[in-house]
Amino acid sequence: MIGLDKDVVEIYPYDKNWINEFEKEKKVLENILKDYDIQIEHVGSTSIPNLSAKPIIDIAIGTKDEQTLFEIADILIKNGYDVLDNYQTKGEILARKGPPKCRTYYIHLQLIDSEYWNEFIFFKKYLIEHPQEIKKYQELKIKLSEEFSSDRKRYTREKNEYISNILKKAYKLYK
Repeated sequence: MIGLDKDVVEIYPYDKNWINEFEKEKKVLENILKDYDIQIEHVGSTSIPNLSAKPIIDIAIGTKDEQTLFEIADILIKNGYDVLDNYQTKGEILARKGPPKCRTYYIHLQLIDSEYWNEFIFFKKYLIEHPQEIKKYQELKIKLSEEFSSDRKRYTREKNEYISNILKKAYKLYK
């Protein structure tokens, strides 16, 4: 099962099918973006084996130049994705698939090797290489999801300290 209301926080046990859902969407994206030199990565909690997560598949699409990011965003809009241009404030353009009451995919358009791109890649890599951190992160996510079940912004904000600490360790290893 994938999909969740944009305002709800529910954490589901790890589901091996999340990888299949990523692969299906990756094929869709590769098809509609076949004319572009891009990298497509499964990121976020659903990409980390044995980690419970919100059942929304995060996908990072990276390219080497800004113009391509905006061209890709236009193509995604034409193919039914809801696009938010957060590039100036967050360093990414976010595309969402599925209606607000059941978002299924978040597509993060970013420059390869940008800070935001590296955070996605390094965080995933660090957790996979340090399974004890998966358990800690999962416990935190479950606790926060119970506390902030209808406040996704607060849930996300409360995870920031943990994520920042992992990223500091990850940058030392991978950069």
